[in-house]
Amino acid sequence: MKVSITRALNYFDIGMDYRITLGALFRVLQEASGRHSDDAENAMTATGKRWVLHRIAARIDRLPMYAETVTATTWHRFSRGFKAYREYELYAGNERVAAATTVWLYYDLDAGRLRKVPPDTGEKYGVVDERATDFDLEAWKPENDIAPQYTTRITTRPTDFDPLNHVNNAVYFDYLLALLYRNGFDSGKIRTVSMQYDRQIGSDVVSLEAACETKSAADGDAGIFKMYNDGTVFATGEWTERNTS
Repeated sequence: MKVSITRALNYFDIGMDYRITLGALFRVLQEASGRHSDDAENAMTATGKRWVLHRIAARIDRLPMYAETVTATTWHRFSRGFKAYREYELYAGNERVAAATTVWLYYDLDAGRLRKVPPDTGEKYGVVDERATDFDLEAWKPENDIAPQYTTRITTRPTDFDPLNHVNNAVYFDYLLALLYRNGFDSGKIRTVSMQYDRQIGSDVVSLEAACETKSAADGDAGIFKMYNDGTVFATGEWTERNTS
């Protein structure tokens, strides 16, 4: 079963260039999966279980502008072992402007450990055997041993945290945007972005570092990044930029 939400972009979704920000883009996708998971999440929460986002990869063909109406569609592709796989597409009118693939982990809050995904998960969510992108998240191996060329200190805000007292998944992309913007990169040129959530940022974390190293690519610039504090790595990832020359 596919689930969609449609809404117009407002001022809280856009940046200085009137385009949707990275964080807002992923919030829209998150809203769609939240809608899909409402009933199942209620049952999970009652038993102390939660989905935890582990990896995400997205391709962005265009960042929608202020007041454009966008539709985010999501579906559960399949689950296996401790993991579930979810896909996303974002449309502006009839134009597909972005797509993403994700891996989620099934976590037992009370026991503090991963659990195998229940066998009836596919029945609850419905299974759609379609890929939104050709990115293989299982084969991807993010780098965290980078030599930072650019670093930005991030101060966490109370609004960054969700009801579980962890920084919301989409907020990590706000942190990435801050890193890119403060160091002269144009986030509007990002073609692909991938992130692995290595450790949750708890409400006791007051600040952290976001750092990146750039690399040359055949068809545009690229870079790898990490978010960390006192030796603890919270997230790692990479991005590529479209070549506008």
